[in-house]
Amino acid sequence: MDINEGKTYLGKHFSVVSQAGILRLVFLLFGLSLAACQTAATQLREPSPAGEVESPLATTAAPASTSDPVLVAGLIQLQDPLDEPEYYCVDVPGAGASLNLGGALQAHTCKLRAAEDETFTLNYPSVGHIYMEAYDLCVEADNAVAGAELRLQECADQPLQKFVYQEGQIRLGEASAETLCLAVAPGEGTPTGGPSHLRRDLGLQLCDKIEAELSEWVIQ
Repeated sequence: MDINEGKTYLGKHFSVVSQAGILRLVFLLFGLSLAACQTAATQLREPSPAGEVESPLATTAAPASTSDPVLVAGLIQLQDPLDEPEYYCVDVPGAGASLNLGGALQAHTCKLRAAEDETFTLNYPSVGHIYMEAYDLCVEADNAVAGAELRLQECADQPLQKFVYQEGQIRLGEASAETLCLAVAPGEGTPTGGPSHLRRDLGLQLCDKIEAELSEWVIQ
């Protein structure tokens, strides 16, 4: 074989090798693209912890307005401790066998643990209700006037059972031309016989006349 024939042979050989390499590269890139597509499809179908299909392209919903009614459960506790270091909470009078479900609600020393006679749910079973799950009853004002007491009644769609929790106040909603707020009585608490337990009367008062320390609440 002369030199020219050798060059021709080597050129053809390298041409074949180059073509084979390009083909391998094309198949490799195709394989990688296919795997990437399969991975993306799997992610789109992957269930969320709640069992619903989530898409990574889905947008997150905007948070609800702070003015929207929210379902909140817990103790309704006066923000200011007044003369009770353990704070006052909205409470059903009595305890145990002497529990008085028909009696006027009171402010009483908060229980160390969430108790059935002090645990309420706001905005249930409908917006505006203050519900006591343990007894399946709702808070209702006796009247829409200052000084009116509150007690537990069967839940109903009526104005005396509709309240708004806003800016720390619990206001009776749309039942009176004057704005009425849930408030504890001024003065000192009355001992109830328990270990350092105190109680105060509880009722509706004019929001613009009652002191903030007697009418601002937090749900704990």
